Order: sequence, then structure tokens, then C-alpha cells
Amino acid sequence: MRDVVVGVDGSVQSQEALDWALAEAGSRGVPLTAVLAWEPSWQDGPRPSEPSDFSHLADLKQEQVLTLLDEARHRTGIEAITHAEQVQGSPAATLLARAEHAEMLVVGSRGLGRLGRLVLGSVSSAVVQGAIEVPVTVVRSSEDGDAPEADGDVPRVVVGVDGSRTSVHALRHGLEVARRTGAVLDAVFCWQIVTLAPLPDSWGWTPPIDDYEKFAGEQLDRALEAAGADLPEDRLRRSVVHAHPAKGLIEASHGAERLVVGNRGTGGFDRLLLGSVSRQVVEYASCPVTVVRRPAGES
Repeated sequence: MRDVVVGVDGSVQSQEALDWALAEAGSRGVPLTAVLAWEPSWQDGPRPSEPSDFSHLADLKQEQVLTLLDEARHRTGIEAITHAEQVQGSPAATLLARAEHAEMLVVGSRGLGRLGRLVLGSVSSAVVQGAIEVPVTVVRSSEDGDAPEADGDVPRVVVGVDGSRTSVHALRHGLEVARRTGAVLDAVFCWQIVTLAPLPDSWGWTPPIDDYEKFAGEQLDRALEAAGADLPEDRLRRSVVHAHPAKGLIEASHGAERLVVGNRGTGGFDRLLLGSVSRQVVEYASCPVTVVRRPAGES
């Protein structure tokens, strides 16, 4: 059975990511695997007689993961099948390898090695950049984000749409979440007028704003149709926003349960694993952000 994989390191941010991942695994009905990747340091005490023998540290790390899982179950009250794993190695590489066939990989926005000025830690950034197929969710620290403001008891899932195939996959992911959790899906299409300066001795011309907005709405409708949107009318919102995509999505994330985006949109270069808009929302959105990839083999 495929599982939800979460990276842990004992930091407050990873504890919040663990709580979120435990709830996600319980909702999906799949196991949760908590992975602690570690490398020996001076903080671990005297070196063993054999440089390669760190079995005593491995045992300590395994106990640490088990303790973190017990604490998460106590905090959340969620009982799910869980597994604890410790791996000696690079955190980012370890998590990417372990989550290759997972349903989702979850990380905190920052870890123990963070610098205060960094919005996104190096491990989280490398994981989001390096994941090829598995969706990656970056869980914001409660210090950085807003508490969800739901309609009554109904959470809100925001999905960024730009008409690209990747954003259609993001919509499908968001729809699955909304169906499973009973959330409201807020499909957000941001658009902006970008024009060159008028030529010398001439006047520039831009079509009426209403035409742009109508076109953006039609693009959003096509994407919803392609994604197979089938939610009841009261649980499906269409938001056409005149703003830069990153700014519009970050504003839409306030009070949301999660924000879902594709790794690249219509403005992305194929060589880039993460587009500029996706990168900005991962760093600055007020709620957990899930980055969705296109399935392998799809152009």
C-alpha cells in the first residue's frame, strides 16, 4: 500500500508537519511513514572506535522517531497505521528516495538547521525542487501562517489555475481533497495585462478590461471541465482575479486549509523543475502548499 511520507527532525516545524501528515494519512486511509535522516555530528558524543559503526546512534534515532510519532498521536488524537524509519544520509536525498512511490511527501517549511532569515529551509527547498512525480506538501509554521477561516465548519481548498496541463492536474488533486474532506474548492485564475510601451509618436491600445476578464473566466471553465469538476454548486467557487498570479494566490491562501499549485505553469521553461509562481507561493502562502507534478510521460 502506498503511504504518506513525512520528514521529521524534532524541530517545532517538523512536529507541525508530522501532525498535518498524520491527519492526511488518516483521511486517505493509508499508512504514515515518519523518516528521520541524519548524519553524525559532534553533538552526538564521542566517535566510535570504528568510523563506520554508528549503530548506537541509529538506535537512538529510531527511538526518537517513535517518540515523535507517539507525541503526534497524543496531540492530534488520530490513530493511524504508522511506521518509523531512521536513515543515515542526506535529508533531502533520503526523503526523495523514500517517497518515490508514496502518495505524498510532507515537509516542514524549516528545520533544525534553519537560519532565521530564511523563509524556506534548504531541505524543504531541495525536496520541492527535486520531486519528480510525487506531490510535495510544505507545511507552514503556525508562527508564519493564519488559522483557517472556514465557512461554518467547512474548510477551503484553493487551487491555482492558469490553463496549463499541470494546473489541470492540480485541480484534479484539489478536487480529490475536497471530495474526501468535504471542503469547498476555490479555483483561482489570476490574470494580468502586460503590454509594451507605446511606439514613438503613437498611442498604445489595450482591449477592454471586461474582454480580458471574460477570456480568463472561459479559460478557468475549460480547466474545470478538463479536470472533471463535479462538486455541488455550493462547494465550488470560481475566482477570476486581476493580479499577478503569485500575489493573487498568496492573498487567496489566507484562512485556507491548503493551497494546491502545479510545479510549472504556462510561463515555465521545461528545464525548470519549479516555476517562479510556485516557488513564491511555497515560500509566502499562509497555509500548507501542495505542489503537484504532471504524470510521467505526459508532455
